[in-house]
Amino acid sequence: MPKHLLSILLLTLTTFSGFGQDNATLLKGKVSSSKNDVSNVLVVNLNSKKSTITDSLGLFSIEVKLKDSVRITAVQYLPKEIVISESHMNSSLITIQLIDNVIDLKEVTVIPYNLTGDINLDIDRLALEKTVTSASLGLPNASLDKMTQSERLLLEADRGKYVKLATTDEYGKVFEILGYAALTVVVNTHKIMNKVSGRTKSLEEMVERDENMNLEKEIIYKFSKRTIAEHFNIPESNVNGFLTYCLSQPDFNELSNSGNMAEIWAYLETKSVDFKSSDVTKK
Repeated sequence: MPKHLLSILLLTLTTFSGFGQDNATLLKGKVSSSKNDVSNVLVVNLNSKKSTITDSLGLFSIEVKLKDSVRITAVQYLPKEIVISESHMNSSLITIQLIDNVIDLKEVTVIPYNLTGDINLDIDRLALEKTVTSASLGLPNASLDKMTQSERLLLEADRGKYVKLATTDEYGKVFEILGYAALTVVVNTHKIMNKVSGRTKSLEEMVERDENMNLEKEIIYKFSKRTIAEHFNIPESNVNGFLTYCLSQPDFNELSNSGNMAEIWAYLETKSVDFKSSDVTKK
């Protein structure tokens, strides 16, 4: 083969080889665990800084290039990092087995009550009575979620309609004038006074704060402060302030009601830029 043709061939192969390394592909994978929940596990491409979250089945997809490092993290698992190889790039679906994050406790010997350490035997030996609950008693509405104190106060302050027709019990008896029933109305002064005084609005804000606090705890439980701090380049001591900043945004309410952690994470990623450039971090 002529030398100039050989040179052209080698140059072409080198070009295609380099192109293959720089060309990004959509990596599809599945997070697997024998015990813990596999949903809302954070998957981050450490090179491109792009991230995604697993769905309820543990499935995810993320854009990667050859030799990119991908980290998988969640509070309930030990962090795992993989380097993208050609086999990963050519695979239709990769499976990543995570190890449960178990905290080892020192062995404790229990002496009272002649316990053995076998929970199945010890429960019978203790002869503990079953806890009596509204559900075990078969009471109505036992399956309903318990209301918080703020929700109960708001319900009491804003109960009923502002104005309604009086019932026979409320009016005493219906007077009849000229053969026609006399109608009367009842004004809900309690509801009106709470509205006018601002108590109702204050209680609504309290309920919203309680919901935000619960959501903030859920976000921290799912991803941990350390993961949030590292991914968004925010000091770990400022993570609570960052979440409070996000939860206070007007456009966050509708998003939080959906409960979609993937959408919430994407929202946090967007807001992290605004947070770091705001006056909040400069105080």
